[in-house]
Amino acid sequence: MLRRSRVPLYLQVASLMRQKIESQQWAYGSQIPTLDELEKEYEVSRITLRAALNQLEESGIVRRTRGLGTFVAKDLSSQRWFKLPNTFEELVDTVANLKIRLLHIEPAQHRLVPAFPFGKVGPAYHRLRRVHYHDDVPYCLIDIYLDKVIFDSDPQAFSNATVVPQLAARTDIAIAGARQIMRITVSDEDTAGHLDIGVSDPIADVCRALVDEDDRIIYYAHIQYPAQMIQIETDLMTDARRRRKVRPSA
Repeated sequence: MLRRSRVPLYLQVASLMRQKIESQQWAYGSQIPTLDELEKEYEVSRITLRAALNQLEESGIVRRTRGLGTFVAKDLSSQRWFKLPNTFEELVDTVANLKIRLLHIEPAQHRLVPAFPFGKVGPAYHRLRRVHYHDDVPYCLIDIYLDKVIFDSDPQAFSNATVVPQLAARTDIAIAGARQIMRITVSDEDTAGHLDIGVSDPIADVCRALVDEDDRIIYYAHIQYPAQMIQIETDLMTDARRRRKVRPSA
């Protein structure tokens, strides 16, 4: 079950424990197995188990009470609510009504270096760093690089509301392309603090770019989501394949 990996053993154990809570094998409010039982199940040392439990406790997922044991303190069964958008239209709908806490706003100090080849970098951007919330729970930390001319056209609106729906609604802005990539990594101390998760907890790291008709990047975002909130749904049957299966009527 556990394997050699660059990921520390205690984090692997913490991840397996978290899966039990998400699947409700360990239900919200229930007491989890004792250290003796966990030692037999995971075949690791008590030092590793205690480190894993410390990780979960720092995230508020379990609560340890001296003399009583360790209990599940957070219901994770319904947290996987965010479907990563597969189309631009889905993206607009998904982020339209999120709450925002602005952390920092400034002209970008360095040239934008996208994480993947897509479009041409523009001359200047404004950087907005903020946390987005769903039902008062922080669900992503986002760094946005917005074309400076576009930002300057309505700085108050772009500072106080989600950016993508505003770009989609503007008749003077033509979005000709949109692309994103995602990888799974772990949170650092800064990300963990903003998202109310533990350091080295798994996160979905997404980079997203929009280009205009001149193939110039007008919006670029680096977004970090707690991994437990993300689900990915993909249609594996393409439209072309569907058409091949349709037979003409006699």
